[in-house]
Amino acid sequence: MNRTINLMNSIWFGEKSTLSQAEIKENILKAAKEMEVLFNLIELYKKGDFTQKPLLIQLMNQTKDEAVLNLCIRVFLNVATHDDLKDSNNLRFLSEGTEETINTFVSAAITSLSLHIVPYLLALLEEWEDISDTALIMKDSISFFLNFEEQYGEEATVDEIGDFYYKYCDDNDTESYYYQQNLAFPGDLAKKLMQRVMIAANNEEPLSMELIPSLLSIWTGEKVPGKYNTVISGGNYKSFIDYINGLSTKSWEKGRKYFYGHKL
Repeated sequence: MNRTINLMNSIWFGEKSTLSQAEIKENILKAAKEMEVLFNLIELYKKGDFTQKPLLIQLMNQTKDEAVLNLCIRVFLNVATHDDLKDSNNLRFLSEGTEETINTFVSAAITSLSLHIVPYLLALLEEWEDISDTALIMKDSISFFLNFEEQYGEEATVDEIGDFYYKYCDDNDTESYYYQQNLAFPGDLAKKLMQRVMIAANNEEPLSMELIPSLLSIWTGEKVPGKYNTVISGGNYKSFIDYINGLSTKSWEKGRKYFYGHKL
């Protein structure tokens, strides 16, 4: 259970296993508990083997264990392709999700980097708009992909956001992956991270950045050397420079999605 809590609260899914793919698959077959299956699936994906993604989807839609479901959701959204999201059967759990499950999905939706997640968020917004906290998280996640507030303001209706979404899709490449309204690219996020590190180091402040370190760690499989509360100083400043330099030696494509260095 501690490992579950650690993974749910961590900025990434941990170091890669030293086991071979064959050994990990053997462990999946031998697993007695759902959580063991899930942990081993994560290890398989870290090695770039996504052949067992249907097993993750099956587990996500069948489990009755909230902790398993919430971690499944987080993993799925990080490894999901556009095609995975276009198939609504993959997200059947949403139709009977608790408020906690829905909040987990909506908060993690931005890590899908795909415009194809937005129709699910719109459908949920329509269903949950009377629950103000949940509706607010939904609008925040939608606005990550679409700058609808500029045209309609914060009080935009579901129909207005829906119209904005379909026009937006007509004008943009829905088969690319996006961080906010820009094509996803580790180099762009690394630049933003470094800008924040420099400011924080000058004032010996905490990093105070959550999403970018998490995405960079998960995309690259190399953990960012600091967390939200890490105070940046002369002592640890260089570790961030080394980290950024390490990323810059690898080849990344704009608008692509990665999991632990593997292109999805």
